[in-house]
Amino acid sequence: MPSHVMLTFRRLGCALASCRLAPARHRGSGLLHTAPVARSDRSAPVFTRALAFGDRIALVDQHGRHTYRELYSRSLRLSQEICRLCGCVGGDLREERVSFLCANDASYVVAQWASWMSGGVAVPLYRKHPAAQLEYVICDSQSSVVLASQEYLELLSPVVRKLGVPLLPLTPAIYTGAVEEPAEVPVPEQGWRDKGAMIIYTSGTTGRPKGVLSTHQNIRAVVTGLVHKWAWTKDDVILHVLPLHHVHGVVNALLCPLWVGATCVMMPEFSAQQVWEKFLSSETPRINVFMAVPTIYTKLMEYYDRHFTQPHAQDFLRAVCEEKIRFRGDPAAWSTGAHCLRKPTEGRLLLHHPRRGR
Repeated sequence: MPSHVMLTFRRLGCALASCRLAPARHRGSGLLHTAPVARSDRSAPVFTRALAFGDRIALVDQHGRHTYRELYSRSLRLSQEICRLCGCVGGDLREERVSFLCANDASYVVAQWASWMSGGVAVPLYRKHPAAQLEYVICDSQSSVVLASQEYLELLSPVVRKLGVPLLPLTPAIYTGAVEEPAEVPVPEQGWRDKGAMIIYTSGTTGRPKGVLSTHQNIRAVVTGLVHKWAWTKDDVILHVLPLHHVHGVVNALLCPLWVGATCVMMPEFSAQQVWEKFLSSETPRINVFMAVPTIYTKLMEYYDRHFTQPHAQDFLRAVCEEKIRFRGDPAAWSTGAHCLRKPTEGRLLLHHPRRGR
């Protein structure tokens, strides 16, 4: 049976199992996935800007440092593998869903960009979710393929086997693969504006989690708005400790810095001790932006109370936090008093806290 027919039957089965119809797919012209910069398209995704930043450091993770050029090249290579596996015509998945389960490192960005380069809709999975919830998201989103880092293959293999969805393992080349010069091809006539970009699932507090589809135009509007309000520049360095299956971690903390050519230092897990060490480190790239949720600020505060008891240490920490780092989140979570961080009095989280005027 042809691969495209098999995919059609699989999507139908998943839709019936979840009793939920997929959002309408946009059937545009062939999608460009090898253009360095789509200058004529104001809704083009972040990867189209990557080559302009070339050898600047985009990400620092437990595997090392990754330039914008390296991320672009590896994403392009992976997008071609995705298209071959799915048997898509003309290198365009036409908004088929691409689920991926990656660690908080360069593999996440490569999987996300590759999903977009291949014309797919990115569906990030969460590594701490049980197999049943991963199965629900893959099926409900009607994903045509699942990407997985090596450490999650054992978790996902029985899930995708049950659903009949192909699994594409991400090899170590994601982090260390040779960089190839990307091909130049004409910019497509039809832009990215109305194309689906990403499906983020709600937490499911009032029922089953619901997938929310964002277009490339939606994402660009949020990213450029935050970039403007926060006055992001290519010289900024953000410490990323947030989960990558919600908007805060994906858009605010990851896509914003990558949009302007800044650097994102990604921690595989949140650790209060390691965050404080990063704040105080003199190593380059030096952190000057941090954003989190109230729970994380509370844990940082608790660590501070236990380990930084000497007045001279407190003075030094306060000076670093006030002068070197822009904090984002609940404004009650940080202040200029005895502590550079204070426990939030409520669980609220602002959309942003502008850099200007501080």
